[in-house]
Amino acid sequence: MNIIARAAVYIYDGSAASPIFPHKAGKPADETGAYLSAIAEKLMTSDQSRTTCVEPGSAQEELLRRFGYTPFQEAADALMHGMDESMQALEIPRAGFDMVIFSFDRENDPHLCVVQLPYRRAMVHQLEIEDEQVTTQIQEHGFVLPLSGSKAFSGFVVNLSTGDIRLRDTAVLTNVGNRMLFSESLFMMAKTRTTKEAVQAVTELIEQAAPPEMTEQALKPALKRAMAKSIEEKGVIDVQDVAQEVFRSDSEREAIIEEVSRQMQEEAIEPVIPVENKRVMTQLQKLRIKTDNGISISLPRMLADDENSFAVVNNDDGTMSIIISRVQELKTE
Repeated sequence: MNIIARAAVYIYDGSAASPIFPHKAGKPADETGAYLSAIAEKLMTSDQSRTTCVEPGSAQEELLRRFGYTPFQEAADALMHGMDESMQALEIPRAGFDMVIFSFDRENDPHLCVVQLPYRRAMVHQLEIEDEQVTTQIQEHGFVLPLSGSKAFSGFVVNLSTGDIRLRDTAVLTNVGNRMLFSESLFMMAKTRTTKEAVQAVTELIEQAAPPEMTEQALKPALKRAMAKSIEEKGVIDVQDVAQEVFRSDSEREAIIEEVSRQMQEEAIEPVIPVENKRVMTQLQKLRIKTDNGISISLPRMLADDENSFAVVNNDDGTMSIIISRVQELKTE
């Protein structure tokens, strides 16, 4: 099903005619719609994307608002002209990519996607027929767009009802040094973290707040368990709930929770972290153990939490043993 309502492609191919702006935007063909839909989904769910918004009152905010009350083509051209002027002012090379703007509905809310698709180099064959003579050759071709699952493209999806943005950015060289293409060069977007960065920040924060007697072997599984539980129950990582769960049996729990809250304010960590991508959830569902003698074990969190199936035992000589029980079959790979 093609959910793309309107799409406009702006071509920066380095030719004398570029940039080439379309005179008319329309509903793309089904194959193109599937390609663009996959890109939008990737932008929204990638662990390299982050949730942000444009700065209130900025010129870019008004450019995005126009999609709510002006025809799509007019709004898209205004947005693209604004970005094009910024690229020229910052001396960002205006060649080697397509800029695609398209709209679609998701959960009854109108959404807009803006994505930069850089051309990749490829070798293609060329066939020429002249006077019934056939000439074949292989030559470099620079106008092959990246696959929808590629890491090459960057862009953002904005919920036009709420103004929330999922952004996957890339660094570019400008006349003022390296800057992020969308969040620093073409727009004024609020500084936020990707889901992966936010989870890492929370992990480090809680590790710092943990009492000295709480070992790493006890802390990390408890932390993953608490994050996974928060996602299962609320669909988000509630940092306060996570801290409560991790330190629920500690006599100094309230003091530790207070320290966590203080550090969250200092580090500007959001109290609730949305989790849009499946990879983060999958990582929290697994426990990885590495030993000093080179053994590495990865096991599901539910198995690690089951004392009858998995245990770490402290030996009298100061070493530790890992016991995995109730195994019915072993495979050597």
